[in-house]
Amino acid sequence: MIEAMEFDRLEPEVRVTLNVPFAWVPDRYGAGSNTLHMHIVYPAQAPENGLPVLLWVCGGGWECCEPQNRLHDLGYFAERGYLVCLMQYRVSNTAPFPAQIQDVKTAIRFIRSHADKFRADPDRIAIMGDSAGGHLATLAGLTPDKPEFTGDQWSGASDRVQAVVNWYGAVDFYGMMRESGLSDLSQLPGNHCVSKLFDGELDRKGDLIRLANAIDYVTPDAPPFLILHGDRDDSVPVSLSYDLHDRLTKAGCDVTLVIVNGAGHATIEFAQKKLLRRIADWLDRAL
Repeated sequence: MIEAMEFDRLEPEVRVTLNVPFAWVPDRYGAGSNTLHMHIVYPAQAPENGLPVLLWVCGGGWECCEPQNRLHDLGYFAERGYLVCLMQYRVSNTAPFPAQIQDVKTAIRFIRSHADKFRADPDRIAIMGDSAGGHLATLAGLTPDKPEFTGDQWSGASDRVQAVVNWYGAVDFYGMMRESGLSDLSQLPGNHCVSKLFDGELDRKGDLIRLANAIDYVTPDAPPFLILHGDRDDSVPVSLSYDLHDRLTKAGCDVTLVIVNGAGHATIEFAQKKLLRRIADWLDRAL
């Protein structure tokens, strides 16, 4: 049997570069250093003015960080013309907060510092994350160049982003506490992910918890926000996303909240092309 095949239209060519080092951080014992990497997915062709950037911050309760799990899904954004960077960050059993947000901001500065090499537009950087990564993406977007969150690597560049996409992020620790029926965060068990993030003894960590509470940084200068949350999420209360939307709205910010009906926490709905297309369309306008 002989068959012929032809194409009316070819899909965009997308390339992948794995394990690009972007930061060097102390190991958990303070005796050496570890290298943080990012995976980069990008279109083969770039416009003269450079590619818009989408930095992905994965979830995992701040306890695990496996950005490679979203390589397939987020490749869609490279097809849409984005330079997609999926980064590692230090997890809580390696270093407590603020190490995680410092790593996120180092990644932003690394990308901006190497914009020419990556054929990227340093003035069009969006950040996106889910769950714990949604917390970090929101915190990064609301605290540009905040000294407490800024490391010394790639320090010549700004860590400001131009858009934030938050998937069911844990943006308010006190709101989570209230939704759980607790009167104080110190009532959380020691093996809870929030306890681990702050290295335990939460009754003594009030200042650190407030420093990490993303929703409290909302100002009229916030970048555009897209928030997505499933109405059946039993891990991060959907009320947190309503509260963030309300605060941004009251501050006069550009914000859209999408409630995904029937979706739980990190369920299959968040890998559907329909949802990814909605995000890409919003990013095209926001950037």
